[in-house]
Amino acid sequence: MFILKDYQHKHILPPDLASLYTSRTIILVASGFLGLFLPVFLLINIKSLELVLLYYLIGWGLYLFLVAPGAMLINKFGIKAVFTAALPVLALYYATLYFLPGDVLVFTVLSMLVLVLYRMLYWVPYHTEFASLSQRENRGKQLGLLDFFSSFLGIIIPLVSGFLIKEFGFQLVFVIVIILIFTAMIPLRFLPRLKVRYSWSYKKTWQEFFSRKNRKMMLAYMGDGAENWVGGALWPIFIWQLLEGQYLTVGAISSVITLAAVVLKLAVGDYSDKFSKRKMMRIGSILYAFGWIVKMFITTAFQIFLASTYHNFALILLRTPLDALMYEKAADSGHYVDEYSTLREMFLQLGRVIVIVAVLLLLRFLPLNLVFFLAAIASLLVNLLPHHGIYEKTGVR
Repeated sequence: MFILKDYQHKHILPPDLASLYTSRTIILVASGFLGLFLPVFLLINIKSLELVLLYYLIGWGLYLFLVAPGAMLINKFGIKAVFTAALPVLALYYATLYFLPGDVLVFTVLSMLVLVLYRMLYWVPYHTEFASLSQRENRGKQLGLLDFFSSFLGIIIPLVSGFLIKEFGFQLVFVIVIILIFTAMIPLRFLPRLKVRYSWSYKKTWQEFFSRKNRKMMLAYMGDGAENWVGGALWPIFIWQLLEGQYLTVGAISSVITLAAVVLKLAVGDYSDKFSKRKMMRIGSILYAFGWIVKMFITTAFQIFLASTYHNFALILLRTPLDALMYEKAADSGHYVDEYSTLREMFLQLGRVIVIVAVLLLLRFLPLNLVFFLAAIASLLVNLLPHHGIYEKTGVR
């Protein structure tokens, strides 16, 4: 609760960061309408789990090679313009999904390409903006506050979304999401125009990508990316299959789990600034990995609730200090903050690509739930995150 008190006294969110947070919160709320159900929507329309996995594989693989060109757009148009342009592209992505049932092949390919373009425009600028605007001593609280606002609003959203999908289908939800995305553009008008320049060439970016000095950073973020994909794509499909396609039940369980996590996020965000982030992250990663092992043996809706509530608690212990450390390392890179964000994005995608290939191979021999052990292993790799940025903080580029 200290976070809310500090927020009321304007100690936590300066106006520039508040604008970024407001936009990001609206995007998270919009994503919440489809978060659990989007992989299910793809599976229903594509009608093959293997093809859905290929959809993710190609999309993340393309983005891996296009992260750096996306970052280079900052030099030509400015970080604020690139960041703002990403949101209409995201709205277009959901529009392609709206029409996907009418022509699955055409709109599946189109949606993938549009999504890659959105990622190119959004993620490096967002992380660069946050690292530049946030304060080292308050990052845990600031991240906890963002989680609190989005989760508080997200308590009811999965339930509402499940009801709307059950009664009216996915199309109405897509329309709501598109409206919210355009609304999220409004706060971005108040962002400052940061003077950021991406200084590496495409070749130099790949040299840094494979550099031995960045090996631990690579493994840490590969693990983060791999686990994130399993949790965001495979887990929703698994619980939807387990609950036999009951959208309202899936949404209701998700809402209750979110409610249980809100207060914990506040507390952990506050204490992550007072205690060792690495110790908290280490404990969180072990507990979180154990949660994936537990999820391998779930068979009922009540078990989903218990396991997910525990897993959310462990995720808070892991994610809050990890995100705070990530932004610290980016900020410690000085003028190379955008280059750090670019490398991180590339490492995340490599982890996702590798785990998707592994899942495609393992599903020939194992049921879906047993591949969750890959996420358990991946979640432990984040402890390899190095103690420094890509360069010492300096004014020299």
